Amino acid sequence: MPSVIFALQPRFFGTLALVALLCASSFAWYFSLSGPAIGASGGGGALVRQVAAMSTPAGAAAAAGGSSPTGAIVVYVTVPSAEVGEALAGKLVEAKLAACVNILPGLTSVYFWDGKVNKDPELLLIIKSREELLGELTSFVRANHPYDEPEVIGLPILGGSPSYLQWLMDNTDRKAAAAAAAAAEKQ
Repeated sequence: MPSVIFALQPRFFGTLALVALLCASSFAWYFSLSGPAIGASGGGGALVRQVAAMSTPAGAAAAAGGSSPTGAIVVYVTVPSAEVGEALAGKLVEAKLAACVNILPGLTSVYFWDGKVNKDPELLLIIKSREELLGELTSFVRANHPYDEPEVIGLPILGGSPSYLQWLMDNTDRKAAAAAAAAAEKQ
């Protein structure tokens, strides 16, 4: 029995670290919101309107420079299968809406939909992008995702390796990519 426990320890600690990271990111985002956004009555209607506005291209542009001091964000999107996740990840990176997408298997999502509690296996996409691209990224996911209401949640990246963050910004610079493509086309 001890050999079985030892064999499971790395996976357990990896999963535990991932859950801690997801929780810490979510708490950091939540507590970075201003108090009045939640509303005086304690309801989340104002917060929902604020987030919905940020999820449109115009709203995301207005929010640029807002909650992410680095200008970079992490976006969570769940998908039903590896095939869907890989296809969506490839399209996002190709469109320069993401610098990198991690695909994490083994999630179980429990959620309320169509009047009942559902439980489904899913995969999680962790998408690294720019805050200013959140609206366009959200629209892209909605247009290319099989779910009626796909999860698209953007969180600020508060800091990290400066060279990695520069790489992220360089690989989501859509204007530079368009200029390079135009220059290559002229040759």
